[in-house]
Amino acid sequence: MPGPSPKPERQRHHQGEARPVLVSVNARPRMSPAPPSGLLATSAADWARLWSSPVASTYVESDVAALARLFELRDELVRVNKVARRSRLTLGHKAQPVLNPLLRYAETLAAEVRQLEDRYGLSPRARLALGIQLGEAHRSLADLNAAFLEAERE
Repeated sequence: MPGPSPKPERQRHHQGEARPVLVSVNARPRMSPAPPSGLLATSAADWARLWSSPVASTYVESDVAALARLFELRDELVRVNKVARRSRLTLGHKAQPVLNPLLRYAETLAAEVRQLEDRYGLSPRARLALGIQLGEAHRSLADLNAAFLEAERE
């Protein structure tokens, strides 16, 4: 025996279903906060690059603290890797060669960095999972028609 008929599409709520957010490739972020203090020059440049990207237009002011923590962790990871690469092995308490404990710390940092990068859409896959779409879909129908007619003339 069939159940009740489904609601019309406009009345459905689609709970738990992510709705894509279209971000124009020309989108400008609402803010551009200063980088956390003490970052390496490369980390500060990455911070500036993030805030000038279209993805930054999806962030709100409350995201800034977590993004600052992400960049501090990234910075720490760069510093730790630099030191750990010099001596991958150290002497253990019985004078045997053991893996440098800094490498384990670097693994922990890398895992936290990956989680925060995914949470804030800093890779194509993470953006897809968050429903952020970058592209030229912001163009109006008139723009598309004009481009089509111009191509027809040529």
